[in-house]
Amino acid sequence: MDKVLNPHYRVFIDFDNTISQGDVLDSVVEKFAQNKTWQDLESAWVAGKIGARDCLNGQLSIVKATDDELHAHLATISIDTGFHSLLKVIEDEHIECAILSDNFDLILKPILKRLGLSRIACYSNKLERKGDYFTPSFPYFNKDCPGCAHCKKTHFTPRGTDKRKVIYIGDGRSDICPSLHSDIVFAKDSLLTYLNKSGVSCIPYHDLAEVAKKLTNLIHDNSTTNKSS
Repeated sequence: MDKVLNPHYRVFIDFDNTISQGDVLDSVVEKFAQNKTWQDLESAWVAGKIGARDCLNGQLSIVKATDDELHAHLATISIDTGFHSLLKVIEDEHIECAILSDNFDLILKPILKRLGLSRIACYSNKLERKGDYFTPSFPYFNKDCPGCAHCKKTHFTPRGTDKRKVIYIGDGRSDICPSLHSDIVFAKDSLLTYLNKSGVSCIPYHDLAEVAKKLTNLIHDNSTTNKSS
């Protein structure tokens, strides 16, 4: 029998530097880029001169790696050790959960499979191999939100009849847009700085073990209210 999903919450979580330790996509680009123009693209994106899609298109166009080279690098990637604690809370509470990433499927899938996390829904940009080079595509690009390559908020907006609260967990620039459309946000690093400066309510965290504890407290502190709503 299928388990009944938690009727009160949904959880969406970023991957790079949130689940993973460090930015996996940046590490791939830095290791396999055939020249340094990726740095100029990164600077232009940070300065707001280009959108994330243009930045990633340009960066991935100069990445060259065989399957063996790419997989050997991805085998070195580790994740926040607290993610398993967080996932246990989410699964014990029957909360729907999905990874929303500005990274690419060919990079994320081997990592998730190796770590036994393939069961988690994961939405990302797409990467197609062309020999030892790659062609990116962006199935979740939103023309009404051109700054994002992957408009993460489209996975939970508009709400329609789904009244569950959206919990978002992230760390960086690509997490700003979905955070502004979520009910509860766990934030660290540049995302936390941005939300604090903007006066947007969020819950700061250092690692996912801390998120697991805070999420447990939040769910059980609100359990009486939820049952009566």
